[in-house]
Amino acid sequence: MNSLRSRLLLIAAAIGLSVFALFPRPTKVIEKKPDGTRVETTKSLWPLKYGLDLQGGMHLALEIDESKGTVADKKDALGRALKTIQNRIDQFGVSEPVVQLAGDDRIIVELPGIDDQQRAQDVVQQSAFLQFQIVDKSNALEKSLPRLDAAVRSQRLDVAVGAPTAVPGTTPSAAAPLSGLLSGDTSKKAAVGVVGKADSTKAAAAADSVAKDANGPITKMIQPGQFAGQYFVKQTDVARLSRFLADSVVRSAVAPGKVIRLGADTIAGAPGQGAYRPLYVLDSKPIITGEFLTDAKPNSNPLEGGYIVEFEFNAEGGRIFRRETGRHVRDNMAVVLDDRVVTAPTINSAIGRNGQITLGGSGLQEAQDLALVLRAGALPVPLKVADMRSIGASLGQDSIDKGKLAFGIAILMVVIIMVGYYRFSGVIAVVALGLYIVFTLAALAAFGATLTLPGLAGLVLGVGIAVDANVLIFERIREEMDRGKSSRLSIDEGFRHALTAIVDTSVATILSGAVLYQYGTGPVRGFAVTLVVGVAASLFTAIFVTRTLLLVWLDRTGGTKPLSI
Repeated sequence: MNSLRSRLLLIAAAIGLSVFALFPRPTKVIEKKPDGTRVETTKSLWPLKYGLDLQGGMHLALEIDESKGTVADKKDALGRALKTIQNRIDQFGVSEPVVQLAGDDRIIVELPGIDDQQRAQDVVQQSAFLQFQIVDKSNALEKSLPRLDAAVRSQRLDVAVGAPTAVPGTTPSAAAPLSGLLSGDTSKKAAVGVVGKADSTKAAAAADSVAKDANGPITKMIQPGQFAGQYFVKQTDVARLSRFLADSVVRSAVAPGKVIRLGADTIAGAPGQGAYRPLYVLDSKPIITGEFLTDAKPNSNPLEGGYIVEFEFNAEGGRIFRRETGRHVRDNMAVVLDDRVVTAPTINSAIGRNGQITLGGSGLQEAQDLALVLRAGALPVPLKVADMRSIGASLGQDSIDKGKLAFGIAILMVVIIMVGYYRFSGVIAVVALGLYIVFTLAALAAFGATLTLPGLAGLVLGVGIAVDANVLIFERIREEMDRGKSSRLSIDEGFRHALTAIVDTSVATILSGAVLYQYGTGPVRGFAVTLVVGVAASLFTAIFVTRTLLLVWLDRTGGTKPLSI
C-alpha cells in the first residue's frame, strides 16, 4: 500500500506541475498602435507558443551579397552575421523567433506573428555601418570634375544621357546656389553640434568652378550647396549619377583621399522645381566608426520637432572622438550610415563620448529602428534576401483548425478502438492517454518549445506510439491469463515481458528524433522535438501510470475478480 501511495503521489505531482506549466501567465508583448508606434503591454497568454506556420509571419533566407565584394571566409562571416541578426531580432520584440544557419551559405530567419514585414526585412538586412567623416573644404570635386567627365565619356556611360538638367530660368553656367531655390531651410541642424551659416564666398567660388565644364556629363548634374563640400543633384538625376559613380574607372578619377557620398534624404525645391538630393565630398578616412558605440536610443527633438538618435561611445571611442573633433573645429562632419550621409553639422567644439543624429522628417519608428541596429552592431558582410515567404494569420489559423481536427479524430478513433476491444483495460489506457497529452504539452511549454504544424504531426504520431505500448502490455497480460494465472500475477508478468520491447522501440525512436533534430532545420526540428518529448511521456504513462491504475483496481477488488481485458 505504501508503494501504491507513493506512485499515486508521484502521478499527482506530475499532474500538478503540468497544470502549472500550462496555466496562462502574464507575458509582455509588443503591440502596434494605429499611428504606427509600438508599445509594450502585458497579457495573460498560454505559455506554449505557436510557430510561424500556425501563427503566421515571415520567413527569410539570407545569403552573402558578393556583388559588393568577394568574401574570403564565408563560414566565419556568416557566423558573425548570425550573432548580429540575433541581437537585432531580440531587440525587435518578436515572440519565439528562429535565427539559424542553414548549410554553409545561408541564414534562416523566421518571425512568427510579425505584421510589418518590410520593416522587419529592413532591420535584418541593414548593414548599419556607421562612420564619421570630415567634409572636404579644398574644392576637390571641382578639381576632379574634368577627369570625372572624361572617365564617364571614356566608358561610354553617358550614351543615353539627355540634355542638361538646369533650374528653370537659369543655365548651368549661371546656376545660383540652391539656398535660393529650395523652399525652407536646407541646412541640417545639430546632430553633434550646430550648423553654421552658409559660406557665401566658398559657395560662389564653387559655382564658378563647376561652371567651367557645363557640358560634362557629371558637371551638368551638380549644383553648389550651402557650404564647401556640399552639392545638390535633382532627384531625377540621382539614378544616373549613381550609375556613373559605381564605375571603378570613374571612382578612380576622384581626388586621392576623397569619396563622394549621397545624402539619405531628399529636399523639396521651390514650387515646380521638384526634389533634390544632397551630395557630399568627404575625406575617405573616417575619424571614427560605429564599432566604438556602446548605446543608442531614440528621442524627440524639442528644438526642431521630429526625432533624434542619441549615442554613446566607450571610453576609448570617446577619447578618439574628442581628439579628432578638436582638430576639426568649424569644419563640417558627415554622419554616414551605410554609405549615405544622414547629416553634416558644423563642429563648434571638441565632442566627447555622447552625440546625436538628427533624422529630419523621420518618425519615431525610424528612430527606434536606427537605434536598434546601431546597438546591435553592423553586419560584417552585406546580405541579400535569397528567399522570402509570408504566411498570413488566416492561413495559420486554418492550419491550427485542421491540426485540431486531425488530433481530435485520432483521439476519438483510439478511444473507440481501445474501449471496444479491451473494455475496462481500454478505459484505463484512455485515462493514461489523456495524461500523456497533458504531460507532453507541459514539457513542451516548460522547455520553451514552439509548436509548429510538423510538431502537431509529431503529437498525433505520439498518440499512436503511446497506444502501441498499451497494446503490447495488454496482449501479454491476455496471454498470461489464458494460461490460467491470476489477475495480479498476469499483470506483473505482462508488464515484465512487454517492458523490453517497449523500451527498445522507444529508444530507437528517440535516437531517430535526435538525429533529425541535430541535422534538420526549422519544421524538421519542430517535428523531432515533439516526437522525442512524446515518446518520453508515453514511456512514463504506459509503464508507470497504466500499471499504477491497474494496481489501484487490484487493491480495490482484492485481486478476486477477473480483469476485463
